Amino acid sequence: MNTMKHTLTALLGALALTLPAAAQDAHFVFRAQATTRHNTNLRAQPSLKAKVLLVVPRGQQVKVGDCTDWCQVTYQDGQQTHTGYLYAALLKRKVLPIITPQSSAKP
Repeated sequence: MNTMKHTLTALLGALALTLPAAAQDAHFVFRAQATTRHNTNLRAQPSLKAKVLLVVPRGQQVKVGDCTDWCQVTYQDGQQTHTGYLYAALLKRKVLPIITPQSSAKP
C-alpha cells in the first residue's frame, strides 16, 4: 500500500508541473506532435476558403489535436502561440506516448 501511495504522490507531482502549460491551452486537447513538410498556411477554419492566419515554415514543430482531413494545431512562433488548422497531408505526425504507472503487485 505504501508503494501505491508513493506512486500516486509522484504522479500527482508530475501532473502539477504540467498544469501551467495546460492552463494556457485549456480548450485544446493535444494528441500528437507533428512537423510541417512544407511551408503551410495556418487557417482560421478547416477549409481552403478560410482566412490564412500565417504561414508555418517547413520543418516547424506543431502540437496536434483532432484530425480528419484537417488538424487543429497550435504553433509557437517565438513568444506568440497561434491556434488554427493545417491540412493533415502536409504534416508528419508523431504520436505522443501514453504513460501508465506500473503495478508493483506480485502474482
